[in-house]
Amino acid sequence: MSGIVPKCPTCKGVVKPDIVFFGEELPRHFFKYLTDFPLADLLIIMGTSLEVEPFASLAGAVRSSVPRLLINRDPVGPFAWSRRPQDVLQLGDVVSGVQALVGALGWTQELDQVMAAAAAQEATTKTEE
Repeated sequence: MSGIVPKCPTCKGVVKPDIVFFGEELPRHFFKYLTDFPLADLLIIMGTSLEVEPFASLAGAVRSSVPRLLINRDPVGPFAWSRRPQDVLQLGDVVSGVQALVGALGWTQELDQVMAAAAAQEATTKTEE
């Protein structure tokens, strides 16, 4: 990081990352997907502290019979204080956890292909700039 605040070349305003900062309202489309949680067959949660609402409570929005997989450095939220019998924790860094999941599912070759295509696209984009 160079420490330079990025500015829009057109309006000269500060370019904001595509994230929601603490205290900001969530985008409207976030609430559109809340109805999916009661229908889920599996919930995968990765790389989070599960401390900021309303996101923190989403781990409890699935039916109690639904398996929940936490891929995270540490147990957090309900995974730390009230685990369900079918909860699974893959502790460590997120990249290694995702690689373990992909390997267990037999998707390593497909992931490698997707990653190679993304890297090629990124290289193409950088050379065009």
